[in-house]
Amino acid sequence: MPTRDYSCSQTQMFGYEAKDRLPEGHICFLIDEVVEDLELGPAARGNTVLGAPVYDPRMMVKVLFYGYARGIRSSRKLADECRENIGFIHLCRGATADFRTICRFRSENEGLLQSAFSELIGRLVQSGVVRGSHIIADGTKIRANASNRKILPRKFFDEVRKAVDEWMSDSASQDKQEDLGERLSSAGIGRTGTSGEIDSLQRLVDKCSKVLEEGETCDAKVVSLTDPDSRFMKDGATGKLGLSYNVQAAVDAESGIIVACDVTDDAVDNNSLCRLVAKAEASSGETVDTVDADSGFFEMEQIRRLEDGGKDVCVADSETVSAMRKGRLREFIEGEKFIYDSQRDVFVCPYGNEHVGKPICRRKSGRVYRVYEATRACGGCPCRRECLGDSRSRFHKLERTADHPGLYRYRLRFLLAEYQDRLTRRRLIEHNFGHLKHNLGFRRFLLRGLSGARIETFLVACASVLRRICNILSRTGRNWGCLRRMQGVAEPTAA
Repeated sequence: MPTRDYSCSQTQMFGYEAKDRLPEGHICFLIDEVVEDLELGPAARGNTVLGAPVYDPRMMVKVLFYGYARGIRSSRKLADECRENIGFIHLCRGATADFRTICRFRSENEGLLQSAFSELIGRLVQSGVVRGSHIIADGTKIRANASNRKILPRKFFDEVRKAVDEWMSDSASQDKQEDLGERLSSAGIGRTGTSGEIDSLQRLVDKCSKVLEEGETCDAKVVSLTDPDSRFMKDGATGKLGLSYNVQAAVDAESGIIVACDVTDDAVDNNSLCRLVAKAEASSGETVDTVDADSGFFEMEQIRRLEDGGKDVCVADSETVSAMRKGRLREFIEGEKFIYDSQRDVFVCPYGNEHVGKPICRRKSGRVYRVYEATRACGGCPCRRECLGDSRSRFHKLERTADHPGLYRYRLRFLLAEYQDRLTRRRLIEHNFGHLKHNLGFRRFLLRGLSGARIETFLVACASVLRRICNILSRTGRNWGCLRRMQGVAEPTAA
């Protein structure tokens, strides 16, 4: 596919020259060198080959990288900057792409942007800036580009779809139109029933239907009409519920540079650890040997799979973290009075009272618990008050997770100073999320859908990495070409 001429060495005959106006270590020049060094594949252009030749994908990627590094994400603002900002003019070689062109390129080239991020991390691994063998994982909630009020409750979905189908089969009937307007109003969708609005509603319902029919994995009680892929999640900082996506990232433990990122519509992180480790290995090309994460990623099955693969995992459950904050970690771990008999699946108290397991129940948190009840009454037991308190119950009950035996053995490692230090250093990734939100303005997505959220996450991750590399090069007085030929440039970052 032909592209417009994009000469990398061309200088402007008239106007300002970027190298005369911008400092030598400006991030604009770094992005120019980095993108020229990356091996970008062909860009998507849609379903037609008509029209003028497309812009060179290198130019479009440079515009997006530089824009996101400056906190500019709107395609209209990016188009304005390409005409007014000397850094953008230098990257575009004087070309002025329309905002529709920028928007279309960004939304149609998820694979190209993902490969650009992976190749950038691969270059840093080759230069020794990123090790990739020890990663720290965490997640944060980013608001979706959707209104919390424009939602379709699941209980109204079938009724609305049936009403639209009835009206569309006989659109000439004024009675049916008025009846539909009343039914939609009762469902909180709208109050009118004009032809244009019904057609628009039909498209929205079809979009919601596609999401709801993906399978039983979709347990959402409501579906957004503007972004069906988004889900209601609680913001950890404000505690408010809003339509959001869960952005997860993994950083190199030594340099603090993001080496992998992902976006999911799952509000919890405990099903994502293995997937995030696989993405880190794919982007860096190195085998991950050590994994640290917060308690939100704790899932015994995920940890077991990683340890079977030879990885050292440091992910404490919420109860262990709580005991550590209170200074009662050793007492919490070594204070288990009930001995577990794995052959008979019973817990035995210090006075020989066996606790037999009852049916498994699942709590709201998603973790599986099992109740073990004492076989004989605890009336004359010296520890009755300690176990039952003021309860009038005659039989003591234990509530343990289904993986409690393995969990107890796993918790013992957190008595070691090495693992306690790793639990403290895992907060290193919080600086990255703070930088993305505060400095780069990444608090809300612009693109809709899970694919659009991934695209923006790759772009903002690339922007964060490039800004970090720019700071490293400024400290050392080197450029990108020298960086690729030297080892051990990055300095360990203090937690």
